[in-house]
Amino acid sequence: METLFALANAWILPGWLLLLFAPSWKHTGKLVFYLVILVLAVVYAVLLLSDIGSFDPEAGSTLEGISNAFGSPWVALIGWIHYLAFDMLAGLVIALDARRVGVNRILMALPLFLTLMAGPFGLLTYVLIRAAYTRHLGLPLQDGSGN
Repeated sequence: METLFALANAWILPGWLLLLFAPSWKHTGKLVFYLVILVLAVVYAVLLLSDIGSFDPEAGSTLEGISNAFGSPWVALIGWIHYLAFDMLAGLVIALDARRVGVNRILMALPLFLTLMAGPFGLLTYVLIRAAYTRHLGLPLQDGSGN
């Protein structure tokens, strides 16, 4: 389990580096999504399904149940890979949106780092930067479809 934990942590680093240093490269989005995120999703699914017999659907219905479940190294590993995959997905969405809106790449270092370290806090930071940035430039806060 320790080896898989270390491999998963190392696996995400190239993806984050691509989002930070090469967000405009035409292959960044595909590499991050298909090579980093989906590989983590496959590992997550294999780990989850390999121990499906011990899955307790009620464990997640209370804080105590979740605390007890995450007390298991196996569940903690599965949960950690879940976090890695979804934080990376959030980082990809942030990087793609920032590129579309035209947010300065230097400004993107903070929300991307915070998304890596504290997922939703990084997303919130990006939303605040995006709002301030687009208001400053007079750009509308909408997608390209006019919605």
